[in-house]
Amino acid sequence: MRARRLATRFVLPALAVLFFSGCDFGTSAADPPASPAARQGGPPTGPENRSLWTLIGADGETIETLADDDRDVSAIRRTVVLHSGTVDGRSSASVAESVKKELTFYGTEFRKSLDAQNYGTKVTAFFRDNALATRQRKVAWYRSTVYRDRRTAKAEMDTVFEFTAGDPAYLKKGGLAVGIPYTEHRTVNLAKRDGTWVITGIRRTPLERPAPKPAAR
Repeated sequence: MRARRLATRFVLPALAVLFFSGCDFGTSAADPPASPAARQGGPPTGPENRSLWTLIGADGETIETLADDDRDVSAIRRTVVLHSGTVDGRSSASVAESVKKELTFYGTEFRKSLDAQNYGTKVTAFFRDNALATRQRKVAWYRSTVYRDRRTAKAEMDTVFEFTAGDPAYLKKGGLAVGIPYTEHRTVNLAKRDGTWVITGIRRTPLERPAPKPAAR
């Protein structure tokens, strides 16, 4: 209902799908079960100042609610926020350095899988060939979970960004426009490695854009 009410979905041209659409990167069977309340919530404090973070057991059952200032919750949120700010705010001039920074948020196996796909080279060429620039506008958080051993976690969030520049022919082909907010929901899998939370996989939904306003009568 949320997507129908607030936005229309669309599919980007071929290469763009890798970076801006519904791709699964590095998810595995060992990841914690998805939260049954995913995409129901809002900012980190949640409705009525309730936390959106829960500690879950082996079958996804809730053990307890975690406070927003829980040490692991704070560390996970910081990783996800810094990562999203990096990938959603880049340009044809900055993309090479941006991709290098992006990869530092990933665990070793995830990074290797992206390297095997020539991810960095493709992203850099994609932004440069199409003279693209993007800017993040905001993020929103949904029900997120930490596994009871506090070694793995799953964060649910929306990122909203806009194109600030782009080759007109490319934008037209993709049905895109500068200055329009596009929303992508992400399920971010994380693991604690040597005391640091790193990203081990990302699942992305197709982009959403605001529904057109009704024609004036």
